[in-house]
Amino acid sequence: MRLAGKAAVITGGSSGIGLASARLLVSEGAKVVILGRNRLHLEAAVASLGSEASWLAVDVTQTAAVAAAMKQAGERLGGIDILFVNAGMSETPDFAETTEATYHTLMDTNVKGAVFSIVHALPALRDGASIVLTGSVAGRKGWPGDPLYAASKGAIRSFGRALAVNDDIVSRHIRVNVVSPGATDTPLTKAATANPNVRDFVAEKVPMKRWGKPKEIAEAVLFLASDASSYITGAEITVDGGLAHA
Repeated sequence: MRLAGKAAVITGGSSGIGLASARLLVSEGAKVVILGRNRLHLEAAVASLGSEASWLAVDVTQTAAVAAAMKQAGERLGGIDILFVNAGMSETPDFAETTEATYHTLMDTNVKGAVFSIVHALPALRDGASIVLTGSVAGRKGWPGDPLYAASKGAIRSFGRALAVNDDIVSRHIRVNVVSPGATDTPLTKAATANPNVRDFVAEKVPMKRWGKPKEIAEAVLFLASDASSYITGAEITVDGGLAHA
């Protein structure tokens, strides 16, 4: 098993890409703590993952709560080898109807939550750890969707690139990479996938002519979490059926 003896923390781990990644990491020998806001979803997720998984409830927009959760996760695991910063949201109003409140809801979740998840995990991260962030094809490609969401994911890509060469990170041999999904069947995209017209329109734009599956994204996360990517840092892997290049 590729992750035998490793310990992982996954934010946004109770559904979609986070849960698929947790399932794959556990199958490869890792102990996993998943973080999320909904206790019922977390309990159900851990029940499906087995005895090597546990959960902590936290809202990543609340920095003090994130600090406490990362400290507790690190103590529970005895240190963290893999940090998958995956928590995020995409629901926003039409751009012309954006308010300061809706701006902060999205940016605090997607950007602030990611930044402080790493800040407060650092003391528990072992030297040689792997940090993986969830980006999006929206962060690099013009798309007739939500520009605010695109901006948040563009920030994640830039943040990951710069963090990878930060002296404090490099000196500890910690790797930082970004996985950027395209159109993927998850709870976040449920509204879109429920509409056959929208679903077909999006699929037609993808060179592979289909939506992705959470497990396909999780396979890239596993690669970046494992020693198979030991000479990769500051990179972005797009798992999008070719959409970023179309």
